[in-house]
Amino acid sequence: MKIAFVFAHPDDESLSSGGTIAKYSSTNHNVSTVCLSSSPIRKKEYLDATKILGVQSPIIFDYDDVANHEKEITKDFISFILEFQPEIIITHLEKDYHSDHRTSYSIVREGIEWAAHETQYENPHLVSKLYVAETTILIPNPHILVDITEYYEIKESAIKCYKSQLYKGGENFYIKFHKHRTLMRGAQASTIHAEAFSQIPLKKNSPFYESKHSEL
Repeated sequence: MKIAFVFAHPDDESLSSGGTIAKYSSTNHNVSTVCLSSSPIRKKEYLDATKILGVQSPIIFDYDDVANHEKEITKDFISFILEFQPEIIITHLEKDYHSDHRTSYSIVREGIEWAAHETQYENPHLVSKLYVAETTILIPNPHILVDITEYYEIKESAIKCYKSQLYKGGENFYIKFHKHRTLMRGAQASTIHAEAFSQIPLKKNSPFYESKHSEL
């Protein structure tokens, strides 16, 4: 199975779903992470963190932010979908607090739609499932809780790669917040550590798709 984790900034992938990335990377799935913006320092941190998570093909776009480059990033993201052809994509919440996160969600939705258009591309690809993940905004009623107990220490090690960010929020804020969040989700999942996701329905019908019907 091909899974793409698509987030706005270096560290979003580790904070939101680092345990899930590590879990699927270690269990014979083809996992890619896509970071939509970067800076030289954070790019290195991202590559160090994704290496710890076991990602074989981390991707990072060289835009200084997401909100001001939406059209260009959408074009690049469509190209990524067509090349990698993921079955599952995981990204930010639509109502996240950060404008870059909200824009990233829009880019992902737009990219998924356009990449499936047979009239536009020789090798169109329709993504099967889209999930959203938590950063510091919690999902009120998540659809899926992924047990990451075996991979929590890997997640925390990846977070610690982001030395340029760890001062934010006070001493050890990111470590403490995400540790306790995964413990809370673990309690809900009857395990120790878990990460939460909700599924976003994807349209399977379009005048631009060769097949305009599907099964329930």
